[in-house]
Amino acid sequence: MADPSFVKTFVQSTEEVETGRAFEYWRDSISALSGVDIHTTKPASAFSAGRFIARASHSVLLHTRSDQVGVTRLAHHIRRDEDDSVSLAMFLSGSGYFEQGNRGARMVPGDISLVDAHRPYQVGGYEAYEEVRLRVSRSLFRTHVGEPDVYAGRVIPSGPHSALFAGYLQTYAGLVGRMSEAEAKVAIEGALHLVRTFTTTSEGPVSSEALRSLALVHIERGLHDPHFGPEAMCRSLQVSRTRLYAAFAEGDGVVATIRDARLDRARAYLSHPAQARESVATIMIRCGFTDPSLFSRSFRRRFGMAPRDVRPR
Repeated sequence: MADPSFVKTFVQSTEEVETGRAFEYWRDSISALSGVDIHTTKPASAFSAGRFIARASHSVLLHTRSDQVGVTRLAHHIRRDEDDSVSLAMFLSGSGYFEQGNRGARMVPGDISLVDAHRPYQVGGYEAYEEVRLRVSRSLFRTHVGEPDVYAGRVIPSGPHSALFAGYLQTYAGLVGRMSEAEAKVAIEGALHLVRTFTTTSEGPVSSEALRSLALVHIERGLHDPHFGPEAMCRSLQVSRTRLYAAFAEGDGVVATIRDARLDRARAYLSHPAQARESVATIMIRCGFTDPSLFSRSFRRRFGMAPRDVRPR
């Protein structure tokens, strides 16, 4: 029998799940562990994911590789499970998004997000991704980093410090199966001290760059809604129209950014073999377009070809 004082490690994977049930299995396993809703735009029959989990009394480490998913934690999840954890997560590959309250960003490899389970949040990948995530209790986080309420929703940009943090957690993952609970707690405290050294609690007004990054998260999530536009973004981000437009001043503007994001998603759907049975009109609607002629003209202008021409032969 295994020594109960040692950290428990195990692996979850969709590899052994019957065809067509992979996403259902993954959704249920994540919901049970984290108290969230999970969704994906990838066909359930083609979904693939797996993760290594090290569960200790004071922390949980998850090293995940997954196809595109979105994860949402809402007020009813919080009331139901009273999870008191704080998570520090970093993309190792792929890209995604993170939002909690009026903070968040589009995430790229090396960025670290800090999530407080006491508040609603949304996270996810825009594509297949690899992520390492450390969950610790609020009391442990408070002792070694600071008040969770202050740090919730922060993003630590990619840099040498985040590479050091990723290397630390990956090394921990390789050794934790041979660690006692006490040894693992010392290692986790070391990781939190490392976070404290490159995290600051000072925060001025949200910069235009940060606002643009957060707005891009909203754009990716709202593309299916034909009514989604600058006004809806201003309401959800709680910023003025002037501030929002200023954040996109260096590009083609907010409206063009939304349009191009819709077209990019439409092309991705149209060119994917798994979507071959979906009609062009159905995909057009899924991407927030309602006028076939406008969609066709815009698509041809952006990509130099008609929508039907990008479909797999």
